[in-house]
Order: sequence, then structure tokens, then C-alpha cells
Amino acid sequence: MNYNLIPEGFKDDVTSQVATEHKFKNDIINHFQSNGYDLVKTPLVDFFNQGESQNVFKILSKKGEKLIIRDDITLQVARLSKTRLLTKNTPLRLCYYGEVVRKKGTMLRPERQFLQIGAECIGVNSFLADVEMMELAYSSLSLVGINNITIEISSRIFFDTFFNDIKNIALKKELKRLIKIKNLKELCELLDKKKQIYIKNIFSCTGIYNDKKENLDKLIINNKTSNEIENIKNIVKKFSYDHKKVNIFLDLCEIDDKNYHSGVRFTFFAKNIRGEIARGGRYIVNSANRNDVGTGFTCYMDTILRASSIKIEEKKVLIPFDSLKIIIKDLIKKKYSVVKHQENSKISKKIAKAQRCQYYLDKNIVKKV
Repeated sequence: MNYNLIPEGFKDDVTSQVATEHKFKNDIINHFQSNGYDLVKTPLVDFFNQGESQNVFKILSKKGEKLIIRDDITLQVARLSKTRLLTKNTPLRLCYYGEVVRKKGTMLRPERQFLQIGAECIGVNSFLADVEMMELAYSSLSLVGINNITIEISSRIFFDTFFNDIKNIALKKELKRLIKIKNLKELCELLDKKKQIYIKNIFSCTGIYNDKKENLDKLIINNKTSNEIENIKNIVKKFSYDHKKVNIFLDLCEIDDKNYHSGVRFTFFAKNIRGEIARGGRYIVNSANRNDVGTGFTCYMDTILRASSIKIEEKKVLIPFDSLKIIIKDLIKKKYSVVKHQENSKISKKIAKAQRCQYYLDKNIVKKV
């Protein structure tokens, strides 16, 4: 085996993107904290629980315990809220960052390791929590140069209602497959007339929100669907009031593979960029002493780096090794990265370029290479 190779879906990165990612991560986390979110940290390895995602690397501890390398941080933060933070008053506003690893990539995201940055608001039932999360996600993405954002709104409530009385497991699996590939014709062939009408109504809601919102009322068949439609309308109305230029897309045909969201979901996309840049939504946090609703989102840094319009200029300046500390301090204050010249030769443009510096100090004057 060639140990210089990297497994598929992983990579070494020695480009300027590493520094850009670090800066963006700090900018977003600082933005979360300035909005009242407390930074928490969770472990890279956790216990494996049945029913969780199967797209994880499993390992065994010395005691024979089944462990996983985390593929998502949201559920870890939910665990914190019902264990270590159980005695804290709600709402809890928490934020985090960390690497996640997945067993398999997807067509849109072949990367199997990437940085997640996210925020969670736990303990608020109001739709305003969803609006707060969407606004925080939008302002965070704008902060790191993401333009032309489209937000896709979805919810599992309507498919849960659709599947509720279908007991045949094989049929249910086939229906989900057809829904994923948006094959309405073959779907209807497997359903009775009542189910056909409902699935057609769900599909009729796919499109630009303002064009499709009137179709939502066709999906009202009980209090749960009625309340969810009201939630969607309230969330979009409140968010759009301050963000009129943001494209809102409605898609109730999305199957939620993660299976922990309990209601409204929102996904952020950037124009001409593969994969989502952020994703979030509602979920239930169950504990012995308290049942809370959580709402949160995760930013995907690999997609953000592809989508960002910000180009960070490197400002390395080569200076004599014995330069005065006051000069070094002034250069750093001016956002230069200081590189000390360790040779006896005089600094020149050629030497600075050879040491990958964009500037050099000549008689205490910064000159460009």
C-alpha cells in the first residue's frame, strides 16, 4: 500500500484556502457570539445508538463498546441540552464548530470530511425561533461573501401524514424511492384515488413560494397539517419582510434522510454552486425531565469556500531578522504577516519572492514584490 496516498473523499490542503477557512470560521463564530449564542464543544467520538445514521465510521473501544466518529454535531448539542445543561433555563442558545466524517459521500458532496459551523436555539415553540435561525444563517453567510442566496422551505409533516396509514414496508420503501426521483406517474399507479389526490397536491406546492403558497391550503386534512401550513406562512412572511431580495423556494417533496427533523426545514443554496451551503430546521429534544423543541442550522464550510465572493490577499512581508520590535508591531497592526530573514544577505525583491512573500522591508519602507 502507498501510504503517501489519501483515501477517496479526504484530502491534504496546503493552499491559501486553509487560512481562508480559518478566518471565515472565526468570523461566523464571532457573529454567533455577538448575537447571544454560547460556544460549546463536543467530542469527535461518541457512542453509537440504534436508529442513528448509518453513514458513520464505527469503532470498538477496549471495553467492546460500539463507538462512532461523529458525522453531524446537531444531535451532540441536543444531547448536551438534556444532560449537562438540563438545569439551565430555556431558551438555550448554543453554537459550535468542528470536523465531521462520513462513511460515504454524495453526488453533490463527495467530500467525506468537512468543517461544520452551526447554532441551535432550544426551548422555543414559537415560529419566531425559526425566523431567528434563518436570519442568523443568512447574515452569517452574507458576512463571508455568499451572494445570490436561495432558501428552500420544506417540512416532513405532510409526508408523515401521507405515510401514516401505509403499513406495507416494501410499498413504503418503493414510494419513497419514487418520491426521491420525482416520478409522480408511477407513484399514482401504486395508490388509491384519495392518496393520488394528496400526493399530487404535495407535488403542486413545488416552486417559487409566492407562486405556490395558495396550493398549501389543499394539504389541510387535520390540525397538524393546518398548524404546519400556518407556521410556514408566518415564517416566510416574517423573514421576507426584511429580506425581500432573497429567493424563497417551496419543496415539500424532499425526503429527510437524517430523520431527526420534526417540522419545518430550510436549506440555503448559492447560485451555480453544487451542494447546500447551510441546512437547518425543527427537531424534538426528549429527556426524562423536559421535552423541548429545538431549531438550528449548520453551515458547510467546503461549500462556503466554493461560493464565497471574498478573495483574501496574502500580505507576507520579509524583514531583517534584527528589526526593531516597534517596527514589527506596527507592521502587524497594519495586517501584515511578518517573516524574518535569517540569512546574512541583504533583502531584495528576488529573495522575498523566493520566500513566498508579497512584500519586503527596505530601509524601513514596505515595498511590493
